[in-house]
Amino acid sequence: MTLKEIDRLIQVLYGTALEMDWPTFRREALALVCRASGALSGRWLTRSRGSVHGEFSEWPGSGGDAETLLRLAPPNNQRERWVESLPQEAPGQGPRQGLVLNYSHRSSPLLTSLVLLEFPQGAEIELKEELRRAVGHMVEASTLSLRQIVQRDEWLMALGRPSRGSAALVDEDGTVYSASARFRDLLAGEFGEGDFHDLPFRLPRAALEEQGIFNVGALHLRVSAHGRLFLLHARRPLPLDGLSPREQEIARALAEGKTFKTVARQLDIAVSTVANHASRIYRKLGIFRREELVNLLQTSKVAKAA
Repeated sequence: MTLKEIDRLIQVLYGTALEMDWPTFRREALALVCRASGALSGRWLTRSRGSVHGEFSEWPGSGGDAETLLRLAPPNNQRERWVESLPQEAPGQGPRQGLVLNYSHRSSPLLTSLVLLEFPQGAEIELKEELRRAVGHMVEASTLSLRQIVQRDEWLMALGRPSRGSAALVDEDGTVYSASARFRDLLAGEFGEGDFHDLPFRLPRAALEEQGIFNVGALHLRVSAHGRLFLLHARRPLPLDGLSPREQEIARALAEGKTFKTVARQLDIAVSTVANHASRIYRKLGIFRREELVNLLQTSKVAKAA
């Protein structure tokens, strides 16, 4: 690599971070750095402070693991370690050496990254300092990509479009990797002020496995897998949260002014079934007229965006 090529690589890394989601960017970034430096492969583990899990990425293939990378980490929190002989992990694999780099994310103090670049044993690695700089920028670019995940709903709200609630990215133990300001404000309102490096509640195992919905106190939360981490959306409960998915669907249709017959035709159900659903909807919401349902849905939209 020449200095000019390294500068170009850094520019490409930041541009790529804005175009891809976090897990995809990490694999692509490793590929870019490995190809530019002549590395045979790369591994990358990012963890939040105190976390035993994290996001592990590698290029190429899927033969490595985070545990092996952790065993190669520089001792005593040193910045780097040169491993002259890496353990053989696959039949026929030639001897390799590796550069292990340990980074604290400057733009996100919660996060640390451990990166391994593997080279043929005996290969001369030129411009090592510049290579370290490129990897450092790769790590910082990943923070940019990570933040986009939780900021997406803020942008949707600014554009006047519905959002799913304030967002955070966490691991299965509830360690926070990134969180929007609105998410932290919601937690502070429910649990009091805190730094929230960890969620002040446990994530239900069933919600993680089914990527479902659950409530904590006065908060309504939705969880979905995002790489090896989980994307968590939080908001205050709304009246319609007490309805079943089908009841919510019918409630919205009725609030739009559609007749029982129109709703029945669209959902391919009997008119009497729509009428029964409407009766249960009104009873659950404590209302008696369609106008009240319309007002309730409009109020819910405002509260959801607040």
